[in-house]
Amino acid sequence: MMSFKKVIAILTISILYLGLCGCFEVGPKQFYDDFSSYTMGEKAPFGEWKVKEGGFKIEGIMSEDKKSINNVAVPINNGIIYIDKNYTNFELIVDIKRFEDKDNPKIYFRLVNNAQAGYFIEIERYDRGYALYKFNGSKVEKLAESYSAAPAGTDFYRYKVIAKDNKIVFLVGGQKYIEYTDNNNPILKGGIGIGGGRAYYDNVRVTPLE
Repeated sequence: MMSFKKVIAILTISILYLGLCGCFEVGPKQFYDDFSSYTMGEKAPFGEWKVKEGGFKIEGIMSEDKKSINNVAVPINNGIIYIDKNYTNFELIVDIKRFEDKDNPKIYFRLVNNAQAGYFIEIERYDRGYALYKFNGSKVEKLAESYSAAPAGTDFYRYKVIAKDNKIVFLVGGQKYIEYTDNNNPILKGGIGIGGGRAYYDNVRVTPLE
C-alpha cells in the first residue's frame, strides 16, 4: 500500500507539472479600486493601472451625502487607463459621473495586445442611449445599441458589464439595456479599462464568474 507521504509527493509533482506545461491555469482574482489609496493630483500610471493613451489623474469630489471628499479618477485629454489581466468570464462594475450631459465616457473590457484591441461600451451624449463597440487598432465596429438610457444626467450612476463566453450584457442601475452574442471571431479574454470621455470614475470592480 502506498504511504500517505508518497501520495502527497505524487500529487505535488503532478500539480507542478500541470503548471509548467500550461495545462493548469489559474485566472486573475477579483479586482477592486476606489482610488482612495492614491494622492490627490497623482497622475497615472498608479497602482495596477497602465496608460493606454492620454493621461489620468486623481481628484477629490464631494461625497453624495455632502459629508466628505472622495478620491476619483479623471481622464486628461480623454485619456484611457487599463488593467492588463486576462479575465475570461466576469462581471465589471464602474460608477461614473459625467462632467456635463454632452460628455460620452466609455468602459473597456477584454482588452488585448496592450489594449490595442477589445470591446467598449459608450455612454452616449445627453442620455440618448448606449452603444457596444469592438475595435482593433483604428478599426472600430458598432455591434449593438440601445436607444434608451437611464436618466443619469451628471449624477453618479452604476454601470455593469457581464461577459460570459461570447455573450455580453450591459446593465445600468440594475436594468438591462444591451444583450449581444458575438459570433464573429469574439475576443474571449483580456483586461478592463476606463476613460475615453470626460467624467469621474470610481469603484471599479471585476468579479470573475464560473
